[in-house]
Amino acid sequence: MKNPAANLWSVFWTWRRLRRYPGLFTLGDAALQLDRVLLPARFAQRTAARELARAARIRPADEGAFEIELLEHGLRFFWPREPDNNLWFLIEQEFDPRNPHYYTTPPIRLSAESLVLDVGACEGLLALRALKTGLARRVICFEPWETMAALLRRGARANGMEQQLAVEPLAVDRQSGCVVLQEGADAEASSIHAPGESGRKVAAVSLDDYCRAAGLSLSRRDLIKIDAEGADFAVLQGAEGLIRAGSPQIAVTTYHTDDHCFEIVDWLRRIQPRYRLRLKGFACWTQPPRPVLLQAALPDGSSG
Repeated sequence: MKNPAANLWSVFWTWRRLRRYPGLFTLGDAALQLDRVLLPARFAQRTAARELARAARIRPADEGAFEIELLEHGLRFFWPREPDNNLWFLIEQEFDPRNPHYYTTPPIRLSAESLVLDVGACEGLLALRALKTGLARRVICFEPWETMAALLRRGARANGMEQQLAVEPLAVDRQSGCVVLQEGADAEASSIHAPGESGRKVAAVSLDDYCRAAGLSLSRRDLIKIDAEGADFAVLQGAEGLIRAGSPQIAVTTYHTDDHCFEIVDWLRRIQPRYRLRLKGFACWTQPPRPVLLQAALPDGSSG
């Protein structure tokens, strides 16, 4: 059960520590959905049940999967099991700019010419939204769980986006090689670990190596999105060459590990000091609450 006083103190103390970076974490951004951090989860669950029923049509597909049609957005995606109310939170974070997990608020600015590298794509809603609304010309999704990767390809076909949306069944890490994938109870919670731990071995690639092999370069108009269940910092470190050379935009989750927010901010400020950084929100699903998302982009008028 949540302790509102303890959570509020943790939020305030973390926000105050991050004030040493001017402009990084405004009070307004720190307070995004603060009610969910402080109030019992049952309040948010009631809203989720109501909104999911309103916004989505859910029907069985085959092999235990379910098709979810988002009525307002004209998109369909697939889920590996019968969804519960928590699916609404994944949908909300992709379509509501007030959600701190929403990847494409300023300083992120995408266009019909943008390339998106989506690390930890899961159901693919970011990719589908970006292509549907003209925020990207192409999205490359990295999803190491084979079941989810297959459903993501299926979603691309269902939305007529198979030519623009590529799915790579690879983990992304600091360096290329092999990692161990631990498949969580929730489809969105699979995580990678070093070889030697229990789990299934999967191929891993660094973004620097992947782009070099594919003949890709990134510029300030492109985006690296990372939601890697604890490997987020390692993914960034494996893209150091891309960041130094082209200064792509970045949206990276910072709530999986206690110190990741501070480590990632310090690292990015050192690797690309021209970036404008923005931190948003606190996670209501972690103890203690941790900052949710860091965004980085070159400011207007800065050359990339």
